[in-house]
Amino acid sequence: MQAFDHHSTDFAAGWREQYRQLRETCPVLRAGGHGGFVLLTRYEDIKHVLLAPKDFASGRDLEIEGGPGTVAGGVTVPTNPFRMGMMEMDPPESLQLRRILVPWFSARAVEVNAVHIRDMVTWCLDRVIESGRCDIVDDLANPVPALVTLDLMGLPLENWERYARVLHGAVYREKGSAKELAWLQGDLRAIVEGRKISPSAVTTPLDALLAAELDGTPLSIDLVVELVYMLLSGGIDTSTALIAHSVRYLSAHPQVAGQLRASPELIAGAVDEMLRFYSPGTGIARTAVHDTTVGGVAISAGERVFMGTGAANTDPAEFEDPGRLDVHREAGRHLAFGAGIHRCLGSFLAPREMAILLTEVLTRLPDLRVDEAGVRPYEAIPLVGGFKAMPATFTPGPKAGRFATHGLPPARGERDRVRAAQAAGEESQEASAVAGSTGLT
Repeated sequence: MQAFDHHSTDFAAGWREQYRQLRETCPVLRAGGHGGFVLLTRYEDIKHVLLAPKDFASGRDLEIEGGPGTVAGGVTVPTNPFRMGMMEMDPPESLQLRRILVPWFSARAVEVNAVHIRDMVTWCLDRVIESGRCDIVDDLANPVPALVTLDLMGLPLENWERYARVLHGAVYREKGSAKELAWLQGDLRAIVEGRKISPSAVTTPLDALLAAELDGTPLSIDLVVELVYMLLSGGIDTSTALIAHSVRYLSAHPQVAGQLRASPELIAGAVDEMLRFYSPGTGIARTAVHDTTVGGVAISAGERVFMGTGAANTDPAEFEDPGRLDVHREAGRHLAFGAGIHRCLGSFLAPREMAILLTEVLTRLPDLRVDEAGVRPYEAIPLVGGFKAMPATFTPGPKAGRFATHGLPPARGERDRVRAAQAAGEESQEASAVAGSTGLT
């Protein structure tokens, strides 16, 4: 057993170097902390495990033949207090639930919502642009993903600020966050129960979940709440971290910001490279369901396996000069969203949201500079490598949106919600037709 702790402050301060040293000296390592686990640091090994769900389970409370009794399992080390929906389930259940939600997060559905995403970004910028100063985390990076996700899911926006604050604080274990999470889940339950009685006039992902069945049985309220919480907690703070990292990078590299401003067609590729380089989700876990081998090292049934996503995305065997952020790189092979049957549902939404935000920031805040003395990164990053604060200044400018910045943020109009529902319906029908033609139904 060797010392490695992704929950430590040392790891947060120097994860790139730790991963580099381990990848070069002990790429498959047995760590003794958190109940013991196997750490993988090579791209090839990590992708192999992600693409082998029959060999490495995502579920919890696993009974594994030949294993050490019941294994807590899950996709984190140690196991989270709350199950994270289908992320912590295995087929067939995970795939059945995924099919309900995937159509709402497809590239087509995301593009339908792009205009409203831009409205949300504009609204957030309008709230601060006249002052000449903001906090990148509190004013942009946290609000935008929270607003977009809540609205896309069909959840009300009245409590958006508290939702954003609670989910953000929970990631870095802010004092009192457990109590606030209990409030959030209680509020979600009340919303779900109300929607069960009175469905929305236009179908949303929440309504789709409430109308869905598994093997002829409707999804329980508990499961719907769990899935909605999974989407909120899994999608908001990872995007928050990526936005903050990226804006900070562009502040420190004005020449790169200038290139992107002059050639906005480069922004989508730059976002992909930032996903690779910053890898906001620091790692993901699986459980070996039988004796196997990874990277030439024997792994026993029931052993926990932690895959260092940041290590995979900075592996020189896969990426040339991986320690350099290059906005011209074609980095599409990165594993920031995972791979295989559990690939992140937001893998289309998050980059599109990010590209829209960066475009607006580069255009409307061209001289934005982060105050490095005030930047406060998370002390520990067991789940997400983000920031508590990131103050910045810029030349004040005029508001540009068509929505008042006091009161509630802009919600999608009925026409846009209908178009989103139609896009999801078309995606669902096409997926069913493909599954039927290939015998995968």
